Amino acid sequence: MEALKKIADSFNFAKQCREYNISLWQCPQFLFLIMGIIIIFSIIAINIVASRYINPSIVALIVIIITAILLIISYIITGSFERIARSAKEKSEFISIMSHRLRAPLSVIKWQLNLLLSKKLELNKEETGQSFLEIQGQNEKMIWIVNNLLDINLIEDNKLILYTSAFSLREAIDEVVALQSNSSKEAGLDIVIESSEEIPDVFADRMKIKNIIFHLVDNAIRYSVKKGKITITLENLPKFVRCLVADEGVGISQKEAKNIFKKFFRSQATLPYQTEGTGIGLYIAKIIIKKSGGEIGFSSIEGKGSTFWFTLPVVKKI
Repeated sequence: MEALKKIADSFNFAKQCREYNISLWQCPQFLFLIMGIIIIFSIIAINIVASRYINPSIVALIVIIITAILLIISYIITGSFERIARSAKEKSEFISIMSHRLRAPLSVIKWQLNLLLSKKLELNKEETGQSFLEIQGQNEKMIWIVNNLLDINLIEDNKLILYTSAFSLREAIDEVVALQSNSSKEAGLDIVIESSEEIPDVFADRMKIKNIIFHLVDNAIRYSVKKGKITITLENLPKFVRCLVADEGVGISQKEAKNIFKKFFRSQATLPYQTEGTGIGLYIAKIIIKKSGGEIGFSSIEGKGSTFWFTLPVVKKI
C-alpha cells in the first residue's frame, strides 16, 4: 500500500506544483507527461494517416505541426528549469547578502556593549547615551532587515496583509530621522525635513510605511559619497500626501533606472561605495505602496543624486 501511495503521489502534479509555488504549466513533471502523451498520440496519428493516404505531403505537414508543438513544449520545460536554477542562484546570493547585512549591526552592537562593560566607570553621561543611541539604531536596522525577510516571504506566497490605520506621516518620519541620526552624523550628512503646510493624516500600515521611509533614508545615507544633506519633503496633494527623499549621492544611470524596483536588483554604480544593499527594499516598497492605494517612483541624475517619492491616500473625511 505504501508503494502504491508513493506512485499515486508521484502523479499528483497539482500537489507538487503547490510545494514549489509554481503554476501547473510551469511544473516540469506535468510538462514531461504532456510531452510524452503528445509523442505517443503523434506516432499513432502519423501511422494511421500514412496507412490511409497516399499523398506524402499530408503526412509531412502533420509531422511538421507535431514537431513544432514538441519544440514549444520543450522550450517551456527548458524555461521552467532555467527559472528553478535562477531561483536557486538568487536564493544563495540572497542568503549571503542577508548574512552580511545582519552581521554588520550585530558587530556594532557587540562593540558598543563591550565598550560599556569595560569602561562603565570612565564614560560620562553623554558618551553612555551616545552608545545606547547607537545600539538602538543598529537594533532597529536588524528589525528592519527581519521585517523585510518576513514581507518578501509573504509576498512570494501571496499572503501579505496590511494592517491599515490613520496616522501622521510627519511623526513617522521624525521617528526614522531620530533612529538614523548617528548614521547621518558619521557620514557628515544633515537630514532636513520640509513641509510647507499642515499635512493631513494618511491611511496605511504605519509600521510598513515607517520601514519604507527607513529604507529610503538609509539608502540616501549609504549612497552619499560626500558631505551634504538629505531632504525629506512632505506635500499635500488632492486626496494624497506625497513624501520625497532627496540625496546628493552617486545617482542612478538611465540604463539601470528601469530595473530599480525589481527584486534582487543592485545598481552597479553603487557597489564600489557600499556593499550592504539587499536588493529587496525597493521591490517590497513598491508592492506595499501599490497595495496601500498610492504610487512610488524616482528621478535621478548620475553623479548628482536621486529623489525617491511615494504617495499615500489621506484619511477620508466623514
